[in-house]
Amino acid sequence: MLSVAAAGMRARWGAFAGPLAALALGVAVIATMALVLGAASSDPHRLPQRFAAAPAVVQADPNLRLRDRYGTSTAVPFTEQPPLPSAVVARFPDAVPDRSFAARLPGGPSDQVGHGWSSAAFTPYALASGRAPARPDEIVTTGGFPLGQRVMVRAADRDAAYTVVGTARPSGHVAIAEHAVFFTDAEAARLSPTVDALVFRDVSAARRVEGVPGVRVLTGRDRALADPGALRDRADLTSLTSFLGVAALLSASVSLYVTAGAFGLSVARRRRELALLRTLGATPVQVVRAVATEALLVGAAGSAAGCVLGLVGGPLLARWLAEHEMAPAWFAVPRDAGAAGPLALAFAAGVLVALLAVVAASVRAATIRPAEAMREADVEPRRSGMPRRLLGLASFGCGAGLLVVIALLSPDTALDAKTDVELALLIVGGAAMLAPTLLPFLVRALTWPFTLGPGPGSLLARERVAAAPRIAAGTVVPLVITFGLALAVLGATDVAQGIRDRGLHDQAARADLVVLPSGGGLPAAVVARVRAVPGVSATAVTDTSVLANEPALTPFHLEAPTPVPFAAIAVDSPAALGLRVRAGSLARLDDASVAIDGSWHKRVGESMKLWLADGTPVSLRVTAVFDAAPGGPRIVLGPRRAGAGAQADRMYLAADATAASAVRAALRGSPRASGVRGFDTPDARVVTVSGWTAAVSDRQAEQTRVGLLVMIGIAGVYGAIGTLATAATAIAGRRRELALLRRIGTTRPQTLRFVCHEYALLAAAGVVTAAGSAGVVLAGLAAAN
Repeated sequence: MLSVAAAGMRARWGAFAGPLAALALGVAVIATMALVLGAASSDPHRLPQRFAAAPAVVQADPNLRLRDRYGTSTAVPFTEQPPLPSAVVARFPDAVPDRSFAARLPGGPSDQVGHGWSSAAFTPYALASGRAPARPDEIVTTGGFPLGQRVMVRAADRDAAYTVVGTARPSGHVAIAEHAVFFTDAEAARLSPTVDALVFRDVSAARRVEGVPGVRVLTGRDRALADPGALRDRADLTSLTSFLGVAALLSASVSLYVTAGAFGLSVARRRRELALLRTLGATPVQVVRAVATEALLVGAAGSAAGCVLGLVGGPLLARWLAEHEMAPAWFAVPRDAGAAGPLALAFAAGVLVALLAVVAASVRAATIRPAEAMREADVEPRRSGMPRRLLGLASFGCGAGLLVVIALLSPDTALDAKTDVELALLIVGGAAMLAPTLLPFLVRALTWPFTLGPGPGSLLARERVAAAPRIAAGTVVPLVITFGLALAVLGATDVAQGIRDRGLHDQAARADLVVLPSGGGLPAAVVARVRAVPGVSATAVTDTSVLANEPALTPFHLEAPTPVPFAAIAVDSPAALGLRVRAGSLARLDDASVAIDGSWHKRVGESMKLWLADGTPVSLRVTAVFDAAPGGPRIVLGPRRAGAGAQADRMYLAADATAASAVRAALRGSPRASGVRGFDTPDARVVTVSGWTAAVSDRQAEQTRVGLLVMIGIAGVYGAIGTLATAATAIAGRRRELALLRRIGTTRPQTLRFVCHEYALLAAAGVVTAAGSAGVVLAGLAAAN
């Protein structure tokens, strides 16, 4: 059977060119996405930076460790690195404590970090000039200030004058993702009482800590997890993994649809050959086995070529994501043994899709009785098979049903990109499977008023589609899938952005102005100066997150048995906060209470268990229940629940024109002492609420556009190539028909015009099908808004 299949492929190699190209490109897309996903999900593949000279580093465990009823351990990551318990620090006095805290200098970046000088010995930093700090008012900087310069440093939410006594530079070629400012150890302890890490001078000493609960020992390559920005990089990679999962789902679905359509169309064009085999005495099993063997050969060749292309595309995509700040700057796809798993998955998917598509298409021809074989060779049934229709109706019906559930029960689900893509795949995929049934009606509707021009071409095209609906559907399905998914996903993104904008507007509905920091956060002194302005009602807002058990089942996903992160805000006063309170009062909100929206199904006075951003477990009393707009905050905390040293991200102000002028005057730069270099720029700026929401919306939309370039771009390009490939395969199989037209007197331009007319009608019908299915998705999501 293998030799027969190989001989047949050599004789008809041209017929396999289109499916082979479609399969190779499809597997390349799957392999590329799988390689990048694997790299984003694995441990950091970079060398330690800040603690490169430290034998071992001890930190608090940045994960919430829980066990379920079956004893299975689960780790839920915190959004901030917890400090080491004071008992652990006191237990190991021979270790060097490291403290990290915000310490901003005039004219410097907003992400400057302060440390104690003793920890510098374990980093690549070395003195380039001057000396180490010895007095509480002395610092060492990483450049930009001459020795002896008195500068104002903003740390621990206050400004103080320090003298620059030294400058430090990273040694060698190590690039550290921070701008460090070094204080004396005593001054660092005063500014930041908590310890972020302990550095041990040898690994054996650090092993004593391994038995202490709630801490982790980092050695070797794992020391990179203690680098500055490690948690932020982990969060970025987690978001990237979620996004790439959606993009992979979309791209792989398009690839599989197009590949299956190309192979199915190739087999459909061979109905005469398969019918002839049945006439010569071949059994149905033999026919299916011969075609399946060919599919395995073509699938293996195309999948291998796609994996090679994926090895090129994976690193290129990772580099593009890093350049567009969707991934850490160091993110890359390593070409090592870890790539074997994603490539094997892509290879197996390609072979399996090719095999299933060919077998499904050949079963019908193989089961024709020999006496009817030649009669059935060129004439298709006018309707598609019952299994395909039932599957298409089930897919479309499930998508429509889930849309109804979202609109009625869970509008916030419309913000989930994965859910939107799942809905689009169900509804658009269902429409694509129903294409053989829909196309004859659509083409008849398009040709009835001669909308594409009078003449016999419309009549011939209509009858051609009616006579061979499955071949016509195989030609146009790539267009339906690509265009329909693009419209649905892009439109769903706009709907989700509109929901987020409404949430922002509702959150600041009672405010006239918004105070934004010039860099970093708003210092407490700035918040106090604004509050002191007569006639101003102000609310300082700090964005944070908490871990909590989900309140109820969502329409699509079973609830996680462990807490999951939720965005929250911490406020110092509800004066300018635009939340519609249903029960209780926001005026009684403090650090021992919490305000929640109605979806948590709790009443005023009940307790709610949460984990703060740094992992601190708290049990808070519900003081108010409010109606949250989709995209708005669902949890509101007291002012100090955002974390130690956290600064407000913005202030909502309710003020008239006179008070607004007084606020702008109060926000001028901080006063400076004689001979001290201070902050020349204003501490904050005042914008209108509409200006702030528009800026936030534009920034979110820009990030979304960059992501959609990956999500839609790959699928769109591949879908366009697949459409052209299937059309070329279909035209190549119509040589006998076109030759017959030439024999009855049709000129070459007329034949070309007829073919173009037919495929223009098919393309128009495909666009209508895609637009209609996408319109169903968008109508349902809009109803949830």
